[in-house]
Amino acid sequence: MRERLISACYFLISWKGWVLRRALSIVQFEEMKGKTFTEVRVVEKLCEVCDKPLRTEEKTLKTIEISDYNSYSNLLTRQRAHDRVEVDLEENKIYLYHHDYPGDIHPSCIAKL
Repeated sequence: MRERLISACYFLISWKGWVLRRALSIVQFEEMKGKTFTEVRVVEKLCEVCDKPLRTEEKTLKTIEISDYNSYSNLLTRQRAHDRVEVDLEENKIYLYHHDYPGDIHPSCIAKL
């Protein structure tokens, strides 16, 4: 049920013309087959109090080609090592999200303490 709801939300977002990034777990092999993707590592620096991002850092890692089901299956297996993995089929990018707590706090969160 949750996966269908996520798929419906992404359809509505893409229909409106916004950037379309979908969770890797709901992207089918047929959609990725024969394409070359650039992997981008995104590190979200989170607030210690509210767990919302303070800033993000992006770094391009490498390019991979999804030529057969085995390469797609390997990608699905590798996604477990990351906090979140999203695919942008329009830009052919795979975003690998990691969360980090650098010890910083939003100024508005300090007032709440």
